[in-house]
Amino acid sequence: MIVIHEHTSNPIPTFTQQLKLRRSLLANLLVFAAGCGILAFAGLFLYRHLTTVRSRDAVINGVIVNVRAPEEGTLQQLRAKVGQFIKPAEETPLAVLENDYLSQGDLKEVEKWLERRQGELEAAQAKLAQLQGLLTSAQGDERHQQLLEVKQTNRQVAAAQAELGAARANLADAKARHRLAKINYGRFSRLAQQGAVPQAQADAALTELQQSQAQVAARQREVEAAADRVEALKADARAAELGLTLRNTRSNYDPRLRLQELKIQIGEQQAIVQGLKREIAAQQRQVAQARREVAQRKIVKVAAPIAAYVWRVDARPGMFLGKGDRILQLLDCQRRWIDVFVEEQSLRLIHPGTKAKIELYGSKGKVLWGTVTNIRSGLGRLNPGDDQVIPIPENYPRQSQVRVELDADQDWGEGNFCYVGYTARVTFQISP
Repeated sequence: MIVIHEHTSNPIPTFTQQLKLRRSLLANLLVFAAGCGILAFAGLFLYRHLTTVRSRDAVINGVIVNVRAPEEGTLQQLRAKVGQFIKPAEETPLAVLENDYLSQGDLKEVEKWLERRQGELEAAQAKLAQLQGLLTSAQGDERHQQLLEVKQTNRQVAAAQAELGAARANLADAKARHRLAKINYGRFSRLAQQGAVPQAQADAALTELQQSQAQVAARQREVEAAADRVEALKADARAAELGLTLRNTRSNYDPRLRLQELKIQIGEQQAIVQGLKREIAAQQRQVAQARREVAQRKIVKVAAPIAAYVWRVDARPGMFLGKGDRILQLLDCQRRWIDVFVEEQSLRLIHPGTKAKIELYGSKGKVLWGTVTNIRSGLGRLNPGDDQVIPIPENYPRQSQVRVELDADQDWGEGNFCYVGYTARVTFQISP
């Protein structure tokens, strides 16, 4: 019985021990796996803590472009709604302004000035035409006078030459008489000495000789005077043929001088006419430009300056807008950034140029990338330029603003204003 008892009781504790051993090994493996998992999680957490910095808050921002009225007027058309994407290259204008009360005072003044100048130009042209008519008449008078002077001087030369011939004939006759008187005086003088004739006849012959001698001298002077007159008249004839004059007319009027005066006056008048024409042409160009400007200011078309989303509409059709009044606002999706708020201690790891990963809360799976451009600290603690120091509460958060410029991204979404205003979780990629 004792032997049987030993053989029946030994297998039971061996099986129990093996079962306990197996359970202990499994438990150890589970504990080891759990420990390894905890260590791995702790290591991953520590690695991520050392290589990344997360934001406390972040919001995407963008540039808002104000579209203002270039001129005053009533808004007639506005082809833009909030959230609409518009392009500047579209032929249809963004808005149309009409100004029915546009002042045209300056234009009217210039037009009146033009009318006065046109009248002055017409008067100057009429005077120029009159002077040119007088010039034509003076040229005719000058030609006629030259012909008449040539004829007259030729006649005078012929008459003077005839007088010169007569004077020479008289001189020859006087010389002949002088020779005869000289012969008679010699004969009567000898006869008187001989007593053949009375002395009175010899004296009469002497007197006749003296008279004939005086007559020769007088006729010689007449010949010389006639010759001088012929030479003078020949000079007048040559001057007349050249269009000159050596004597004044009885009225002291010379067509040639008048002709020169008229030419000078015509030149001056032509200069006046040309000057008026240039002034009028310049003012006409200004009037045309002013009319174009008036037309442009009367109907003003406003185009979109950039391709953007309509962020806000301030005006409505029918409203009167002054120059510079805002019509609407456009959101420039090409210039976006995100303002990230982090603890000030994190700035030890963040520097300009650090890459950032942006995960939007409002868009599932949408990830943006950007680069840190500038950092600003002391939010709520610093008043630049203020000498008065305000105590800051002890538990006031120490936050810093980090601006991240977004990389170029054409996926702006549809109807969500390029994600502007979205909050996000920002993770900065830093080196451990």
